[in-house]
Amino acid sequence: MIYIKVKKITLIAIIIILTFTQIPTYTKVESSGNQEITKKRVNLTNTTSALQEKYSTYVDDSRKLYSGADILIDNIEGIVTDHKFLDVYDGKQVVRIDQNKEVTIRINAPESAFYNIGLSYIIDDQNVLPTQIEMQLNGQFPFYELRNLVFESKWKSPDVNPQDKYGNEIVPQPIKVIDWQEKYISDASYRSSEPFKIFLDKGENEISLKSTEGNLSFRSIRLSKPTELPNYEKAEVSGDNFIVIQGQDIAYRNDSSIRAGALFSVDLTPYQTDKRVLNYLDNQSFKRPGHLVEYEFEVNEPGFYYFGFDYRQNAKADFPVFVNIFINQGTPFQEFQNYPFHYTSKFRDVTVQDPVTKENIPIFLEAGQHTIGFAISLDHLKPTIESVERLINEIQSMSLEMTNLAGPNVDRHRDINVEEFIPGVTEQLFSWAEEMNELYEDLRVFNPTVNELGAFTSLKIAEKQVRSLANEIDKLLVRKNELATGTNSVTAYLGNLIQDINNNGLAINQFYFYQNQEDIPKRKGFFYKQFAKLERLVKSFGSQDYAVDNINPDHLQVWVNRPRQYIEIIQQLIDEQFTPQTGIKVDLSIMPDQNKLILANAANKAPDVAVGVNYALPFEIAIRGALQDLTEFEDFNEVKTRFPEGLHVPATVKDGIYALPDTMNFWVLFYRKDILDSLSLPVPDTIDQVRTYLPELQRRGMNFFYPTAGMAGLKIFAGTMPIIYQNGGRFYNETIGRTALNESASIEGMRQLTELFTIYNIPYDVPSFYQQFRDGSLPIGISDYFMYNLILNAAPEIANSWDIALMPGIKNANGEVERWSAGGAESNLIFKDSTKRDEAWEFLKWWSSTEVQIAFGNTLQTTYGEEYIWNTANMEAYAGLPWITAHKNVVIEQTEWLTEVPRVPGSYMLEREISNAYNSIILDGQNLRNAIDLASKRINRETLRKLEEFGYIRNGEFIEQYPNPEFTND
Repeated sequence: MIYIKVKKITLIAIIIILTFTQIPTYTKVESSGNQEITKKRVNLTNTTSALQEKYSTYVDDSRKLYSGADILIDNIEGIVTDHKFLDVYDGKQVVRIDQNKEVTIRINAPESAFYNIGLSYIIDDQNVLPTQIEMQLNGQFPFYELRNLVFESKWKSPDVNPQDKYGNEIVPQPIKVIDWQEKYISDASYRSSEPFKIFLDKGENEISLKSTEGNLSFRSIRLSKPTELPNYEKAEVSGDNFIVIQGQDIAYRNDSSIRAGALFSVDLTPYQTDKRVLNYLDNQSFKRPGHLVEYEFEVNEPGFYYFGFDYRQNAKADFPVFVNIFINQGTPFQEFQNYPFHYTSKFRDVTVQDPVTKENIPIFLEAGQHTIGFAISLDHLKPTIESVERLINEIQSMSLEMTNLAGPNVDRHRDINVEEFIPGVTEQLFSWAEEMNELYEDLRVFNPTVNELGAFTSLKIAEKQVRSLANEIDKLLVRKNELATGTNSVTAYLGNLIQDINNNGLAINQFYFYQNQEDIPKRKGFFYKQFAKLERLVKSFGSQDYAVDNINPDHLQVWVNRPRQYIEIIQQLIDEQFTPQTGIKVDLSIMPDQNKLILANAANKAPDVAVGVNYALPFEIAIRGALQDLTEFEDFNEVKTRFPEGLHVPATVKDGIYALPDTMNFWVLFYRKDILDSLSLPVPDTIDQVRTYLPELQRRGMNFFYPTAGMAGLKIFAGTMPIIYQNGGRFYNETIGRTALNESASIEGMRQLTELFTIYNIPYDVPSFYQQFRDGSLPIGISDYFMYNLILNAAPEIANSWDIALMPGIKNANGEVERWSAGGAESNLIFKDSTKRDEAWEFLKWWSSTEVQIAFGNTLQTTYGEEYIWNTANMEAYAGLPWITAHKNVVIEQTEWLTEVPRVPGSYMLEREISNAYNSIILDGQNLRNAIDLASKRINRETLRKLEEFGYIRNGEFIEQYPNPEFTND
């Protein structure tokens, strides 16, 4: 009893300490009968940015620009400081930079001035990801953007488009071209098309290049002066020559995922009524700043030509997408730089014109082979992006000031005169609103014919919200979440704006060089289009591709719970590898609903194999006797080792295992490097360290995210299990008759989990960790693969400012940090009633093999882009997939602690009751032991009922004990 009292006193002390760390540092004193405001503000560091000098502030127009002739430095041996980096490639001496290696070179500049610095480089591996380089000049980063320089590879398509088994053309896997390329040091985000101007002192300068991803070899360096493009010259265009190039016939591109697409439109070439054919450049792939495509064409007659497009741009409503146009690797005129492609929801023809005079621009083409390229640019939007980023940082800083003033939870019934404590806050809000309005008006110059720019509505919404806050300044503290936290805050709208600006999808059907306008292809007429639609409708009543009713009894039937683009790649791999090797023919079908597999089996309509079903589903089917026990196959134990041991637990029923893992989830620590660095906080290794960080974070209005806060209603095992397991707890002992939730280790784990919220005040309800991670209010937290993919591909404004680490755990008695986490995702299974069980097993072995998983993951990502990163459960294959190397290493190490809660009769009640106990402790203040005791009674009652249902108990007596799969698999 004494211990309990002391413990309570300690907890109260902690609460007081945490409370007083958030008392505002503004005090009011009386002086000479008047109230004098003494402001003792916390020295708030802007922790939501990298605090690094941007290139736009680095460039100084007052300093000299180099104006001499190009300087080519090809004596590589003479400039590299360490000859171990020298190599020979293609008969020439090169400097090679491998992953995580750093090379230093010394170059002499003829004068102190700004230079463009270019490299002649080659990337000679098969890595899908571009090479990323850090560059330091004379021992430091002159500006922030040099921390991440991107050197892309070159990609091409095969000569013939592959077809699926139904005769539809599918997107071919691109081929990496190992060839020399020229590139100047430039912005990796491609906000500017111009190379960086880098200031070199006269004489020797030291440049250090470090590869953070991939490798790169270079054979020469070029120092150049910034170039100015000429304007086009007027000329007479005459003749009847016509050259057309199809948008899908891409010769080269700098991103493997740029691809052709297929649309059923009679205006596109080629077109078929009942088959998918690749007939345009897909705007879903050609969309990011810096994306480059090149085409090759032949000119028979030299002369002047006009240049026209048949395109569609529906990414930016009422606003153009800008493209740099290259002829033979160079931009011929100023007018071809940042050329606007205006919004259109349908394909339309335009001719490239002078933006001022609206006259068609003539281009002279010599006879022979030529190339033309298009690169998406953001030059005109760079000032907007940087202004929006600055606004986000300033608004976040004010939000932190208000949190310091009133604490994180504001009493809605307490009035605080904000102006009295933060003088000028009203003026500042109106100033931000005016700046947003000015940004919007500046953008209207690109389309003055419309009243509102649909692409920038989020900017107007943010402006109106700021004005609303300024007009009700007395309610500002109550409404402070509308500034910088939550999905509907001002910073959320501004962050989404940056994301929208980076989406520049441009679809191209064809482009052409013409001399006579009559040669431009005419659109199909109304009646022709209606007839084509009717023809398609009639043919749609026939058999559908990848439908479950396309059954050939001689073929293995496999249902796949994935989108069509996944299935096309799998079918192609089957046709190229599996069927030739085994002689087994396979029909893939898109799974209509995985939850109806039990009903399909009962109706004798189940497939032989199901791929990609939820990891918890195999137990529900297997316990009813509908699945094949995979341990009956002789080589199962060999196949089993491909996956983390813990992933087999959910598919285990007694001594049998009824599914193979297909993909895995992973839970890791996400953290903002810029914010932790500014607070001098190292990455936490344990939950105890996390607790020590909380006062420092919370007094700045920030906090830590734990996964249960993002789970609405039911807190699934992935959120509640980790800390319990890390404390040595379990939910069941060797058998499942009674839960072990109320044993000491599990209770301790539950206590530590709930005290994060009740004592240490981390948020228990976070609608969007993604959004608050972006805005910096939750700069650190635990999340999973889906968060990783989202941050990687949908948060460009914090690129290079975040990282992942191992999940913080709990030290055991031996001093080892236990980091147990969940990891179940999708599984593959075989139905017991299948007449082709041996063939089905051969298929699952082939599909889960290292070689096939690597081939599939590479093909998927190279074809469709980084957002299609494949999270295979085969760990050897995962190591060979194109993920960022440092992140991949973290995930591989974390999988050593990957496990799953067993799926057993009544385990759904276990998950539900742990969630109920969690909620009652945190939200209702219920005593922890009482909540766990009540939960345990309900779990045990439901477990006994389910054991009786499945025949393990009869008349209240155990006929057979049901073993805990966690112990079965040990």
